[in-house]
Amino acid sequence: MSSESTEYDEQYYLANGQADDRPALRWYTRLVQRYADGGPYLDFGCGTGHLVRRLSALGTAAGFEISEYSATTARATAPGCLVTTDVRELGDGEFGALTAIHVLEHLDDGTADEVLATWRRILRPGGHALVVMPDPAGRGRRLAGDGWMGFEDPTHINLKTHDEWRAFLTARGFVVEREGTDGLWDVPYSRLPKLVDAALRAGPCLAQFLSGRLFLRPGTGESSVFVLRRP
Repeated sequence: MSSESTEYDEQYYLANGQADDRPALRWYTRLVQRYADGGPYLDFGCGTGHLVRRLSALGTAAGFEISEYSATTARATAPGCLVTTDVRELGDGEFGALTAIHVLEHLDDGTADEVLATWRRILRPGGHALVVMPDPAGRGRRLAGDGWMGFEDPTHINLKTHDEWRAFLTARGFVVEREGTDGLWDVPYSRLPKLVDAALRAGPCLAQFLSGRLFLRPGTGESSVFVLRRP
C-alpha cells in the first residue's frame, strides 16, 4: 500500500467541499459511540482531520492518510492526535474501532485487499469498523441519473453496489453487524425548489441523523453504510 500521494491536495478538497467540518461527521461519530465497543479510535483516510477531532472527544484517537497534505492539515485540525502516513506506525491490535468514510471507492481491489488486511491486523478481536462508500445501485443514483454525486469524483475507481461490497467485506474476514444507508441528502433530485424537494425526500435522512442511529434500509439512499466486526 502506497504511503505517499500528491493526488489528494488542497485543490482536491476545495473541489469536493470536504475540507471543513460537516454535519455528517457528527452522525458518524455518534454511530461509532453507539455501535462500537470502545476505543482507541482510528480514522483511516482521515482527510483534513475533522472526524479525528470529533472521535478524540470519545477517547484516544488517531488518523491515517496517504496524502502528506491531508496529514499535515489533520495534525493542525486535531492537535494532540497521532496522524501518520505510515501504516507501520499502527500497532497490532491497537484499536477498538476505526472509521473509513468514503475510502474504499478510491482503491482498486488489490489495494482494498491490503487495506482490509491492515484493518484486521490493527483492530483488536471484537473491534469494529464503520465503513461508508457510494452506492451506484441506491435510490439516490436512480433519482440523480448521470448527474449522481458518485460519478463526480474521477478518483472513484471502485463503485461497487451495496451487495457487492457486502460480499467483498465478508469474504475477507469481517462480520457485518449492521448495514444501511445515509439516506437522500443530496437534494434537489427534481426540478422542484431545493427546500420543497428536501421536504419530500430528505425527512427519513434527517430523522436518522437526529437519532444518531442507522436504521434506513440499504439501497434507499446515497451511500452504503456498514458496521463491521473483526472476529
